[in-house]
Amino acid sequence: MTKDDSLGPDGLNVAFYLAAWPWIKEDVTALIQQFYNSGQLLHELKATCIVLIPKNANPAYPQDFRHISLFNVIYKIIAKSLAQRIKEHLLNYIHASQNAFIKGRRITTNIIFAQEIVHSFRLSSWNQQGFMIKIDLAKAFDRIEWSFILNVLRRHGFHGHFIGLIHACIAAPTFSVLINRQAQGSFTSQRGIRQGCPPLSYLFVLVMNELSIQLQLALHDNSLTGVSLGPNCPPIHSFMYADDLIICGKADMQEINTTKNIINSFCQASGQIPNWAKSSILFSRNMDDSLKAQIKTIFPIQPIDTSTIHLGHPLILAQSARTQAYTFIIQKFRAKLTTIKANRLNRAGRLAYINSVFASIPIYYMANILFSRKFLRKLNAIVCRFWWAGVQEDNTTTPFHFRAWEDTTQPKDKGGLGIRNLATINKSLLLNSAWRIVTK
Repeated sequence: MTKDDSLGPDGLNVAFYLAAWPWIKEDVTALIQQFYNSGQLLHELKATCIVLIPKNANPAYPQDFRHISLFNVIYKIIAKSLAQRIKEHLLNYIHASQNAFIKGRRITTNIIFAQEIVHSFRLSSWNQQGFMIKIDLAKAFDRIEWSFILNVLRRHGFHGHFIGLIHACIAAPTFSVLINRQAQGSFTSQRGIRQGCPPLSYLFVLVMNELSIQLQLALHDNSLTGVSLGPNCPPIHSFMYADDLIICGKADMQEINTTKNIINSFCQASGQIPNWAKSSILFSRNMDDSLKAQIKTIFPIQPIDTSTIHLGHPLILAQSARTQAYTFIIQKFRAKLTTIKANRLNRAGRLAYINSVFASIPIYYMANILFSRKFLRKLNAIVCRFWWAGVQEDNTTTPFHFRAWEDTTQPKDKGGLGIRNLATINKSLLLNSAWRIVTK
């Protein structure tokens, strides 16, 4: 928690508690101890405000908004203390296919696996008939049944009193919607967990882990085959990052039906509903059209194409123009210049803006793909123009560069400005990813 977090429903934030702590610490401590002893939590503490953030310029429907939950500080303290107790044991319970919120696991693993499977499926030398399904879960956090969460905790051996504490935190919260900074209405939830609360994210991972367990059991009894990317590689049946789910396997009707039954069984128990309209499927190159048609009767979803995105990365990358799929990064660079009056910044302000904003945008993508020199030159050109000339409305005139860009990216003790070299960062991040794969 940071002291300048948004206000909760009670109108107080962390800054207030820090300032008033000498006078309120005994009452706050007594309240938290009472919760741990009795397992009862005041409904007022579970009150939550929902802020709607538009996803586009002209939102017209509920799905055009992203909702953020604002909690009371006391609830955050209790929730964070519970989260620490769950976090200590997650690594022992969560299957290797889930990489969200687990210490030592990284999102790049999922991206590399997904892109590598897609690449293998598209090879003419690939001699297996395989499928890969990218499944979108509709309102995944909002649909989880509380009873399913409690059963998962019992199955993993959590103490009954601790399960009661979790139940007290997640059950029957009240919601109000912030409209023009005023809380409007009040309604009580019947299911689901609120995003943004530490233990609730861990609970969601435990819930999704049940699907991994069922797939792993099916793999052990040979009901599923999975996909092996090499002669000595273990089979892969799925990989997840929170609610981003991909399942893969051998493309025959027996395995397809088994996969569908496992998904249906999990969804029926947990309350999840796949959004098949937003899901997609990919077949290996050597598949018969008749078999594809049969599988599509079981999974009537659209094929994965060049527009399909997984965790922010395109899944299909053309060998001849791999970095063209990442041209949206250039648009992000340019869009950042319109978010502030960047042309009013002095040199020091521009340097700070470059190091804090421009240099951070491509980092996430650079850990998974080696960008071409041409692509990196385009990114550097945007930053270079901004440094020497600020924001130009027409972008038709080329500003005079008093120093070469290679000199500008040198460390300050060597006469440069300390602007990070994107090509060097790209290579170092890829080497780091390769090192983790080799050593883990």
